[in-house]
Amino acid sequence: MIPLILFLEMLFDSVILPLIYSGIYRLIFHESILTNHYMLDLNIYKILSIFVILILNHYLFSQKLYLKPNFSEFGWQIFIFICLLVVVLSLKTKYFWTALDVGIIAALPEEIMFRGVIMGWILEKITRFKQTYVNVSIALGISGVVFGCFHYINLLHQSFGFTTLQVMNAVGLGMILGAIYVKSGSLFIPIATHFIWDFFATLKQGMPETNYMSVNGQDIFMEFIILAIQASIAIWIVCFHFENNLLLQKIEKK
Repeated sequence: MIPLILFLEMLFDSVILPLIYSGIYRLIFHESILTNHYMLDLNIYKILSIFVILILNHYLFSQKLYLKPNFSEFGWQIFIFICLLVVVLSLKTKYFWTALDVGIIAALPEEIMFRGVIMGWILEKITRFKQTYVNVSIALGISGVVFGCFHYINLLHQSFGFTTLQVMNAVGLGMILGAIYVKSGSLFIPIATHFIWDFFATLKQGMPETNYMSVNGQDIFMEFIILAIQASIAIWIVCFHFENNLLLQKIEKK
């Protein structure tokens, strides 16, 4: 099921979307300006991806997306407030609008697909009979690896070495985002976390369209260390007061 939804999503990205782009641009724009529309393409792709993911989920997984936050959990409200405050305080920076755009269009479709649909589905299947630390950790690991490997699509405009570092970082980040979803019981919280992560990353230097930086063994080793730390943080989040993992409570009541 998971390879199928990934294949269909990539088919949509690689085959159908370019046809949509070329048709729209030929109708609306002059051919001479069709050479520099990277951010426009990216926005159209991400927006349409949300609809494609929801349609695929409806027909393949029928996975419920747990959106409603627990308003009695004051800590998550503080976190959302801090995210909004950071965005407001960054308003006058050079790459603010690019960072805001990238943060939104990355967080929404990726969290819906990889945490809401894929991890939610894995978690329900693997904890059907018993909810344990090990089962939840396995679900985090599988969904994190799937999320990370999906970033190999960036080989279209990046070197293999740099993309591999990005994939490893995405695996660890995906596990943390998954753990936050499990703990909070609301997909809005990992969406906000993912948004602020990409917002900060883009705020520093804008949005590079290509990156062919070479990497060495030391870079890979350091990324392994970072991945181990990220995985440890994710597992700690779900194991700390395991009984308070709100997503597991919602799944159990389903």
